[in-house]
Amino acid sequence: MKYVSLTISVGLTLIVFSFSTTSGTESASLSLEIANLIRSVLGSIFPGWDIDIDTLHTIVRKGAHMFEYFLLGVSWAVSFILLRIDPRYLLILAVMIPLTDEGIQIFSTDRGPSLIDAFGFDFPGFFIGGSLILILLRKNIRLKAPK
Repeated sequence: MKYVSLTISVGLTLIVFSFSTTSGTESASLSLEIANLIRSVLGSIFPGWDIDIDTLHTIVRKGAHMFEYFLLGVSWAVSFILLRIDPRYLLILAVMIPLTDEGIQIFSTDRGPSLIDAFGFDFPGFFIGGSLILILLRKNIRLKAPK
């Protein structure tokens, strides 16, 4: 089970990295489609309420950062627990994965790295997801002293 969990964590990380290889135009187009869908649904639920599409688009984009990194934090925390790795080392991944992800964007068309995304959205999402798992499973975690 621990290697299945590790495989899932690595796989999810690679999927997140693959999102950064898409062009800025493709990425913006996808998130704008989602924002328009949400706007349409909200408009049908709350007639007369008109949210600015640019604002909603930003919320969708930044929310996607938080959500995907929340899932990564959950996945890596489970893997660390199953592999009996000191969960304090999750902080290293919580920093390194977002920085690597943003670094990949240097090579993507119409994109560039953003420390705001890395530390304002990615790191907090990972930290919250990982912390939630550690809190929920704290009875089953035995911290080993770092070597």
